[in-house]
Amino acid sequence: MTDFVESHKGQTIEEVLFYYTGHGEFYNNEFYYILSDFDQTKRKQTSLQNMEIDNLLRTLTPNLVVKVIDACQSGTSYIKESGAITKYFDDAKQGFKRCYFLNSSLSSQSSFQNNEMSFFTKSFVSAIKENKSDDVRYKSIIDFISDEFENIGDQTPFFVIQADYTEKFCTKNANLKKYLVDFESAKLESTSGTKSSSLLELVQKEANEYITKEKAVELIEKIRIEVGKFKLGDTTKDLYELEATFLEDYKQIPRKIVIGKWLKDNTHPFFAEPTYRKIYENPQDAIKVFATVSILDQFKREKQAEVRIELDGYELKIDVPFKAIAINANSKFPNLYSYNMTVVFLLSKKAIRFFYFISNYNEESWDNRKLLTKDIEWKTIEFKITDTATINDGVKSFFLEFETKIIKDIQGKYKHVSE
Repeated sequence: MTDFVESHKGQTIEEVLFYYTGHGEFYNNEFYYILSDFDQTKRKQTSLQNMEIDNLLRTLTPNLVVKVIDACQSGTSYIKESGAITKYFDDAKQGFKRCYFLNSSLSSQSSFQNNEMSFFTKSFVSAIKENKSDDVRYKSIIDFISDEFENIGDQTPFFVIQADYTEKFCTKNANLKKYLVDFESAKLESTSGTKSSSLLELVQKEANEYITKEKAVELIEKIRIEVGKFKLGDTTKDLYELEATFLEDYKQIPRKIVIGKWLKDNTHPFFAEPTYRKIYENPQDAIKVFATVSILDQFKREKQAEVRIELDGYELKIDVPFKAIAINANSKFPNLYSYNMTVVFLLSKKAIRFFYFISNYNEESWDNRKLLTKDIEWKTIEFKITDTATINDGVKSFFLEFETKIIKDIQGKYKHVSE
């Protein structure tokens, strides 16, 4: 890419189109294009930052910049601010004369595909093919994709535009029209076996993606065993003691409201629901309501009181061996912070979604410490529930991130410590 930019620098450039399809991650207010050798501990070295792409494109000073990003935004996404990634790409348009940014999904979602291609890219191609005019505007493509995904709650493409909607993506000629027909025929050929499958075979094939309640409980127990195997590496084992606790309720979980909001705002298959509490505008009303012993009288008084219903958190609708994992790295030295990673999960017949955060303790006295929860940022990732190996790798990656955070904090305190 740098060679491309270098070779075209100083030329008059009407339009630059950057089209990426693959894995993506929105982390620390930056979008990363995840490359094949990606290493979470070397994120910047093994991925491509969107900011870098923008800076390269700006040096070309094109009249029009188009970026199409067909990638999961939720590989590991912050959900502290649901509109963060939309705002991010909206801010990224600064410095371009005109631009179209087409993104396949929101930060809390995945971008789906079948064995042939991604649904977003397929919709992009269909928008060109089905356009009634030979002149295909970017606005027409955006409108087509928006309509196609309107009723798909699990994936919502979003677009950032700084242009006048007259810009053309292409003009269809005979060669392109033939290509689009041949392309569609090839797709129909490759899926013809599936189309001829019986209804029973289709149902049986999809059923393999589901698990029973017993298998789900077995999976949770396997996660407990996996967590029990965690050990600190050579850098941290002499500095910290590891302690893992499996919690049966959510009493100790801070800011549960974030997960409750995720459940409320997203169409999902999980056996969980948001929880709410009643807030009395006048505290005296609450006293009057709860002091009474008559249920009927309580109901009447409660109706008369000024009550506000407020999102409180969430709860699973199924029984599981435990509901949360709290992992503490307890410092062996008084001059080092102790750390906590908390992990919770949602279950469905087809998927498991983890939410987790990492924070440190603040010592309030020699005998008391308090977990810092004000600025915690829940991160979330989802796996197919039948993919046990990937789930185990995912849980291991949480712990690796936990230990990496500790090491980086210590290195920041003691600058001379080598990496």
